[in-house]
Amino acid sequence: MEKTRDPKSSPAPPPHSGTPHHELWSAISSGDLGLKAGYWTGKDDDPLTFRPIVGWVTAMTRKVPFTDADPPKNGFYAVVLADDMYPTPAGLLANYCGVFLKKTKEDLAKQLALEWMRKKPGSTELQPNMWAGQA
Repeated sequence: MEKTRDPKSSPAPPPHSGTPHHELWSAISSGDLGLKAGYWTGKDDDPLTFRPIVGWVTAMTRKVPFTDADPPKNGFYAVVLADDMYPTPAGLLANYCGVFLKKTKEDLAKQLALEWMRKKPGSTELQPNMWAGQA
């Protein structure tokens, strides 16, 4: 029996236009490690908000095609709940500015986020905003 396409279903997604990547993701491991994710535009008048971390994932990525001379990039990423309650890597939501100790208040978080933004302008790396031994 041949299946017909439901006319109300969503259209196929557009083809990927960026550089293809090969990605291997781990399962989500639960726990927040005593941290929370921060979101801020970088403007003094805008509030810095926090989302609780619900878990962590590891990912290995590399551009395709790759050779043995191209090492994979490994990452350890916080997972938060997006507005639609779907688990999402923290850095994929708009205005991500790092992870902070749970006890960090907004004013100190803004100082730490600005410090990171100055050191890594345009960086997309997830960077904990704390010093060694604090976690």
